Amino acid sequence: MKEANREVLDQGSLPELLAGRARRSSDRRLAADVAVGVVVASALAVLRPPLWIPLAALAATLGAYGAWGILDRELLDATGARASLISSGRSIVAVLGAASAISFGISLFFAMMGMWIS
Repeated sequence: MKEANREVLDQGSLPELLAGRARRSSDRRLAADVAVGVVVASALAVLRPPLWIPLAALAATLGAYGAWGILDRELLDATGARASLISSGRSIVAVLGAASAISFGISLFFAMMGMWIS
């Protein structure tokens, strides 16, 4: 019984899960993810409410996810130099999204430690 449950739960790595989800999402959903991520991160950077750094990093992660999904779809139709450029852009967005996610976790950890200590 445990083996059957393990097979159901083990569906791959986090990048594979996110890539599959982005590939199944609609174009409208991916564009909305980019727009919401950019607008919210920008608004948080300007307004600077409490915990704005982790929240802005989380919004940037959402925007990067949507941008990666859009570039991944564009890569299917691209050929030659355009495909190489889109592939490079997709890699850059993936690195920026991962950096934003890591920044979210670290900044939230330190913000919570600061609140707990004081």
